[in-house]
Amino acid sequence: MIEYNLIKKDLKAIAKLALPITTAFVAMGIMGIVDTMIVGNYNTDQLAYIGLANSIFVVLFTIPIGLLQGVLIKSSQKFGARKFKSCGKIYNEGKKYLIVLSFIFTLIGINGRLILKLLGQDADMAAHAGKVLSVFVFSIPFILIYVNANFFLQSIKRPYVAMYAILAANILNIIINPVLVYGKFGFPELGAVGSATSTLIVRIFLALYMLYYIRRMRLNPKLNRRFGLDRSYDTWWNDSRTTRKIGYGVAITTIATNGSFSAVSTFAGWMGQHTMATFVIMINISTMVFMICFSISQATSIVVANAFGRRDKDGIMTGALSGFIIMMGVLLVLETLILSFPDQIFGIFTNDPTVMVVIHALIFYLMADVFIDALPLTVMGTLNGRSDVKIPTVFQIISFLGVRISACYLLAFQLELGLKGLIIGLACGGASSLLLNGSRFVYLRRRDNLYGLK
Repeated sequence: MIEYNLIKKDLKAIAKLALPITTAFVAMGIMGIVDTMIVGNYNTDQLAYIGLANSIFVVLFTIPIGLLQGVLIKSSQKFGARKFKSCGKIYNEGKKYLIVLSFIFTLIGINGRLILKLLGQDADMAAHAGKVLSVFVFSIPFILIYVNANFFLQSIKRPYVAMYAILAANILNIIINPVLVYGKFGFPELGAVGSATSTLIVRIFLALYMLYYIRRMRLNPKLNRRFGLDRSYDTWWNDSRTTRKIGYGVAITTIATNGSFSAVSTFAGWMGQHTMATFVIMINISTMVFMICFSISQATSIVVANAFGRRDKDGIMTGALSGFIIMMGVLLVLETLILSFPDQIFGIFTNDPTVMVVIHALIFYLMADVFIDALPLTVMGTLNGRSDVKIPTVFQIISFLGVRISACYLLAFQLELGLKGLIIGLACGGASSLLLNGSRFVYLRRRDNLYGLK
């Protein structure tokens, strides 16, 4: 029997972690919203270009982030088991791993124009969006430096560092972005390319900030000794096998999730610049909500990983339940705000009245999709926290690369529902993920009761 006090304890633990993680995620999302807002008010076609480029770029940088996710999970498990020195060793292994990942995914992204052509975009869209993508991809190494450091700091209960970094980065982006987009103070007018350049500069700043903070930890003898920040071995590739194994599953899940979004964005691109621009605006709002919910999932994953590290089955359950309670409360508040103030929220991205008419017609479908897509996140956070990746990965492939893409194509083109069909199709993938991974969670809970954890 799970006690109320245990749930209350985990509610506090998740809330304490989720607040800075959410702030960092929201600030990162606001950075994207500022980019979209500035470019959208500059020119609708430029908004379509940056939206299409970003739909490819998000896959290129989230796959290696997924591959690094094992750093967060394994380090959190070691922290829960009070093996603190292993946390620094895992971080150092991640630093070497990200060099390999940066080279591979930057090399792929340089050929962005060819990728867009292969996805069926017309010559104009491929040329302009490809130019934006070619700037975006050079920020991949800096994103991974930031993420690896952030995963380590989150695992040792220092999530506020990334929050401060990203808040400072937002101020920097707000200053630089309009200068490069509109060509202020003698700079050339670069449009969407200027916005991408601003993003690159900001991500370099974030990487340097995190490296500086951890360097200061290493120079502190007490912290260096406690967390094993000098622990690094030539055998790091073999030593990090389990960490990478977790990352493989998360990365494939990331490919399935973001790959499906990229495919659906491509479908929107086939419908023309106007539809693509409308889709970009709607997805920006849903992504903001999704990022907040994902941060709660991340906090849940850390709490569950701590419990799993000490072999505590009730701790795993209370962590999952607490994360779900917080998720539902946050979703209720956010969706109420969006439905109550649609003109104020969506209107910051565009002054095109025809775009706003379409958004008003589809806002209830969008909110339903956001709700359905967010629900599986707590389940996935729990499964990741206990290093369960194989079966959930298969379920995510089925849900997003199978159900979601098929449903979007069928509804949008075969049943001629257009943009509405894309949104309903997105929700179909989320519903499938909730059903499949929810059943996996129930199975593991029963197995814990029968066999293993205390």
